[in-house]
Amino acid sequence: MFTARRTRYAAATVAVSALALSVAACSSDDDASGSDKSGSAGDKTISIALPPAGWDEGTAASYVIKKVLTDQGYTVKTQSADLGIIFTGLAGGSYDIYADTWLPVTHAAYMKKYGDKLEDLGTWYDGAKLTIAVNEDSPAQSIEDLKKYAKDYDNKLVGIEAGAGETGVVKNDMLPGYGLDDLNFQTSSTSAMLASLKSVEQSGKNVAVTLWRPHWAYTQFKIRDLEDPKGLMGDAEQIHAYAHKGFAAAHPDIAAWMKNFKLTDTQIGEIENLMRNDDRFKNDPEGAVNEWLEKNPEFIKSLTGDAAGATETSGS
Repeated sequence: MFTARRTRYAAATVAVSALALSVAACSSDDDASGSDKSGSAGDKTISIALPPAGWDEGTAASYVIKKVLTDQGYTVKTQSADLGIIFTGLAGGSYDIYADTWLPVTHAAYMKKYGDKLEDLGTWYDGAKLTIAVNEDSPAQSIEDLKKYAKDYDNKLVGIEAGAGETGVVKNDMLPGYGLDDLNFQTSSTSAMLASLKSVEQSGKNVAVTLWRPHWAYTQFKIRDLEDPKGLMGDAEQIHAYAHKGFAAAHPDIAAWMKNFKLTDTQIGEIENLMRNDDRFKNDPEGAVNEWLEKNPEFIKSLTGDAAGATETSGS
């Protein structure tokens, strides 16, 4: 079975042996070099590694964590990088926290190489999954129903990029496994797939698309997942936050807060929706997160036990 879980990349786990800190350049929204070892006892400066572009749930979670820590008196630096650089830097202590580790499959290679140098701060989302979604008032209830109701969906399944991991799962496993080889599987781009969801709400037609959880589309559109009785789209994964070895001992308060850190589909969808679809925040994900937290002040209180985040908005 094609095991790549991530939808936006041709291979969800790259060859770890090819990864080094010099492979790609980093970009930072806080001018953080990531070169100094962080996380020593009493240190009030925390470095968070941001995921590469496109991993919106990780970006959202990272800025929520930044807001929590900033409200608790920490100076938080964020820096984006390729995954290989992130895990190498996290294991070496150049980064303190990385909040978008998918297990047990997607990032298994990194955990095999660096796991003994990392600490699991907790699972904040446990339903990460590849899906086939349809508009909620359409007839199909399971993927296998697409054969029976093919005409209701114009005999097509709208996909994303041809080289994406989910595209391989659909093409190599799901379609033949459910006898849907005659279904017109259209691949183009994630934006085209999302545009098809928007168009059916205006036209009243039906649509079936390849999607994944978590994603803001579940908040924006009236859609639902088709059941996958054969499990050909793969099992759900968990998203963990990891730190370098010794971080929890140096920062037991942060470790305790992270154990309480959870985001639901609805919460992630609301934040991502602000990030992607609100013109005010298209280039300001931190602003989108702060906007959401201002409207949900109880969230930070549920982590830290106080209302520090209820009235303040952190800066960079």
